[in-house]
Amino acid sequence: MNKKRLPPIVFSLTLFLSACASDDVSSVGPHVRPSPQEVMNRCLAAVATPGFAPPTEATLGAWQWKRYVSCKLGGNMLVNPKKVPMESEAIVSIRAASDGSIVSVKLLRPSGNDDLDEAVERAIDAAGPLPAVPRALHLARIDMHFHRVRVDPLALQPGQPGIGGEHNGRALADDSH
Repeated sequence: MNKKRLPPIVFSLTLFLSACASDDVSSVGPHVRPSPQEVMNRCLAAVATPGFAPPTEATLGAWQWKRYVSCKLGGNMLVNPKKVPMESEAIVSIRAASDGSIVSVKLLRPSGNDDLDEAVERAIDAAGPLPAVPRALHLARIDMHFHRVRVDPLALQPGQPGIGGEHNGRALADDSH
């Protein structure tokens, strides 16, 4: 990953991703970053076809890969909601090699909030490497929109639908060009 501050640049694929943050941090206790294995397992389960076993990172289809990457980044995204206004949004472009390694990260549009911008950078650092990009996608760049949404903190507790699951307060849409 490019460790320089993230300068602006324009790319093609857009995924919308919301920061996972409750409105009241104290209502759930201290936030502990989930382990990479926990994030991977939850995200693979979230992109599984209903009625089938979850895929592996190596067997993700094109639509599953896009949702999985969004989920994996969101699973590492922690912000203090008292320091980040609801309307804050950071747009980041990630360049990935075909093997999933992150080549560079560029901040297309800072949120204007240092806490959110730094949380986005930490989430990307923690998420790499990504799974190999399926050949059907023909992409090397991903644009992601990070912003806060209201989330029920109890929905984020173990055993509840969470990262990428239903009722978790995430906005997710994609468009490929």
